[in-house]
Amino acid sequence: MNHRKDDYLNGTITHFMGKSYTGQGVKNFYKEIIQEAKKVYFFKGPASSRLSDTLKEIGYAAIRRGNDMEWFLDPLDEDAVEAVYIVDTKTLYLQTNTIDPFFYGTGHEWVTYYDAYQPDRLRDVGLVVRDKHLEGEAWLAKGLQALSRAKLIHDDWEQLIQPGMDWKGINSLLEELQKKHIGFVKLQKKPKLTHRLMGSLTPLGAKDTFASISKNLKTRLYIKGLPGSGKSSFMKKFGEEAKSHGLDVQYIWCGLDANSIDGVVVPELQLSIVDATSPHVYDPEREGDDIVDFFPYIDQTKWDEDELTKIREAYTSEMELATDYISTYFAEAKLIKSLYDSAIDEEKWREIHDRMLETVE
Repeated sequence: MNHRKDDYLNGTITHFMGKSYTGQGVKNFYKEIIQEAKKVYFFKGPASSRLSDTLKEIGYAAIRRGNDMEWFLDPLDEDAVEAVYIVDTKTLYLQTNTIDPFFYGTGHEWVTYYDAYQPDRLRDVGLVVRDKHLEGEAWLAKGLQALSRAKLIHDDWEQLIQPGMDWKGINSLLEELQKKHIGFVKLQKKPKLTHRLMGSLTPLGAKDTFASISKNLKTRLYIKGLPGSGKSSFMKKFGEEAKSHGLDVQYIWCGLDANSIDGVVVPELQLSIVDATSPHVYDPEREGDDIVDFFPYIDQTKWDEDELTKIREAYTSEMELATDYISTYFAEAKLIKSLYDSAIDEEKWREIHDRMLETVE
């Protein structure tokens, strides 16, 4: 949920997914966000639910100081965050065991919390953690394999639709939208391009944060079309046109296909365009919302309906299987976190927690 400034005195929160489970593996944009940031705190230590609580407290402290925030959610746990970014000061606090700050500039800092655990208790849970980790990784691998198969089926779905597309009509629609919403705007600056994730497969199925991303935008355009109807390319072209006018652009990437976008945001126009077809269905609900309808440019007699039904059913089956595997993986990961959390030395953890709160400007 995206909170307005008066909800937390002066600051706002916008939610994004921290990572997504896609047909091409696990995807995130932390390297790109690190390059945006002036200062990054990298939290290094065992998997922990308590770290999410600390990150939230950092976020609330920044909001009380009037800062706008971006929170990056853990798709496995809708109540957990794995990073928070203070937009105004360009400060990122990131839970990670994989990204090395050495390669992305200076001024970054490791925050290790290995010493905040009781050694005897860690030894007690160590063997269970190891076994659960191996089991969890096996379930994750199965989930990603199912997503890979689903992606290939989705590719077949797109290829079936494409012969029915009136691409000339789609291009005319794009030009119309560009003229209407970008027009003769021309900013004399170098545009900034940023990248974020909106959705992912979760233990509860496909989820996204578009409501948070778009809540305070004046114009929200919802594309209605079919797989293979060029929605991602359409939005990328709109974004490129906006950039050519000096406008900042944010691409919101797809949670299944790592090469496609699900949305584009042009902050200076207070505008977003989003793929509003399944699994993230959106419809106009307020002034400024509108539909971008691709269906007049799709000849639905160009394919065999029985073949389409088979593809759709196969895709649904693989996505349901992937969801089951990811859900089982989450259960193992949650148990691991609880075991590690049971070994925390509360006094030492509080020292780290309080020290990090003092870094908020």
